[in-house]
Amino acid sequence: STQAKTLFPYTTLFRSLARYRAHARSKLQKILLHIGEISVERIRPDDIVRVRDVIARKYAAGTVYVALATLSTMFQWAVRRALAPRNPCRGVERPVPAQALDFLSSAEVERLLEGAAARATDLKGRMLHVGAAVAVHTGLRKGELCGLRWTDLDLTTRRLTIARSYRTTPKSDKPRHLRLPARLVPILQEWRQHCPPSPDNVVLPVGKNESKTGGCETMFGLRELLFELNLRDGPHPWHLLRHTFASHYVMSGGNLLALQKILGHSDLKTTLIYAHLASDFLGDEMDRVSYAKRSP
Repeated sequence: STQAKTLFPYTTLFRSLARYRAHARSKLQKILLHIGEISVERIRPDDIVRVRDVIARKYAAGTVYVALATLSTMFQWAVRRALAPRNPCRGVERPVPAQALDFLSSAEVERLLEGAAARATDLKGRMLHVGAAVAVHTGLRKGELCGLRWTDLDLTTRRLTIARSYRTTPKSDKPRHLRLPARLVPILQEWRQHCPPSPDNVVLPVGKNESKTGGCETMFGLRELLFELNLRDGPHPWHLLRHTFASHYVMSGGNLLALQKILGHSDLKTTLIYAHLASDFLGDEMDRVSYAKRSP
């Protein structure tokens, strides 16, 4: 039903609410077994992290991801119905399935930005260009892009503060302060002259209801542009740009601990999915073992 789809976005993937409930039940059983008899009021993010690490020993990353996503959806619904005081899944990093770690090459990024610039002939096209440029140069999440305000930017000192995701706090519940890449300054300076006003003075005003943008997957036509340029056709195009930034950062010699702070990961394990891209990853470690005869 329409109401069911509103309460549970995942029901759009199923033919009926009954099938969705069966699917959700199978995923939740993997988690609830390890949570134990803790009341809803007492469950904390630390409890979710503990359970995540336990089931990760048995199940693949994709399975753990879906189970946590289902649990988070359940708590979101419960909070809206005043059945739970908070969503303890908020801020808990979910493992990224190996197949989900896709990113654009340097040439593909150039094609994307050129294609977005060519579309910047109207308001929607300009926002697509600005949003894509900021995403590939900062790695911001889609919600952080939608929540970014002009007060969070200082184009003179190149200060960038990520203080919101849509209209709430970032995923880690903590703001982070970064250095705005120099190549974004002229793009943002030019866009500021055309940016329409909004109640929160956001950089990318997506409409009257800024917290509901259709998941941002279709925001400004990014997915359509990627398809037209024959780059990618995935369900999460904005997250693709986040992976692209992180992957190229590591391949350019960036520090993984610094990347954790840049991306706002609360758990270094999540950042380590990019470790294999580092040019010096493991370095000469495999040469440490030598069976050559040592001199006495």
